[in-house]
Amino acid sequence: MIIKTPLTKEQKDFIKKHQISEDMLIDANGEAMSDDLKQRMLETEKVIAYNVGGAENNDHNFTDIDGVFVQGDTDRIPFALRTYKTGYIYIAGSKKNHLIKVGSSNEVNDRIKSLNIASKSGTIDDWELILQAKTTSLGKVEKMFQQKLSEYKSSSQYEKGKLQNGGELYRCSYNKAKEAMTAAEGEEQFEFTQISEKKHLITEYLFKNLKVKPTTVKTS
Repeated sequence: MIIKTPLTKEQKDFIKKHQISEDMLIDANGEAMSDDLKQRMLETEKVIAYNVGGAENNDHNFTDIDGVFVQGDTDRIPFALRTYKTGYIYIAGSKKNHLIKVGSSNEVNDRIKSLNIASKSGTIDDWELILQAKTTSLGKVEKMFQQKLSEYKSSSQYEKGKLQNGGELYRCSYNKAKEAMTAAEGEEQFEFTQISEKKHLITEYLFKNLKVKPTTVKTS
C-alpha cells in the first residue's frame, strides 16, 4: 500500500524554493534507499524520494535516486529535475584542444555560441556542433553518457559562469561518443528524434581515445 506522508511546512518551503513539483516526489514510507525503491522511482518516473530512512533531521529526508540527501547537496537537484525533461542532447568538438563535449540545451545553436564567446583565459572558444538529438529523458541520457565515457573524462577547465572542471569534456573521438548514443538506443531503449548530424565534419574530430590515467597513491 502506498502511503503519502504529509509534507511539513519546512519541506513545502524547500520544494517551493527549488521548484520541485509534488508530482516528482515518491513517499519512501521511512524506507532507506534500496534497489527496490530505485525501481519504484524508475517505474513511476519520480526523481526525488522523501520520508527516506537514515536522515539525521526528519525534515531533511529528501534523496535523489542515488540515495544522496539533496537538502545537504542542493547542486544535485537541477540534475535530478532534468531526468524526464524534454530537450536536446548534443555532441560538439574542439579541434584546438582535441576535446569532445557532450551537453544539453533547449536551444543548442545559442548554447554553442555562448560557449564560444571569448573571455578570460581557460575558455575554449572553437566548439563546433556535430550532432544534436531530441529526447524526453534528458537527465537519464546525460548520466548514460557520463557512465559510458567516464574513462575518457578530461580534467580540462572551461568557463560556465566561473572556471571549473569540465565534467562534460572527454578526450576521445567523436565516433566514441556517437557509439555511446547508439548503444543507449539499443541496450536501454532510449528514443532520440529530430537527429541532426553534420557528417561532413566527422573526419575532423576523430581524435585519439585517451583513457584517464589511474591515480597513484604514494606511501611512505
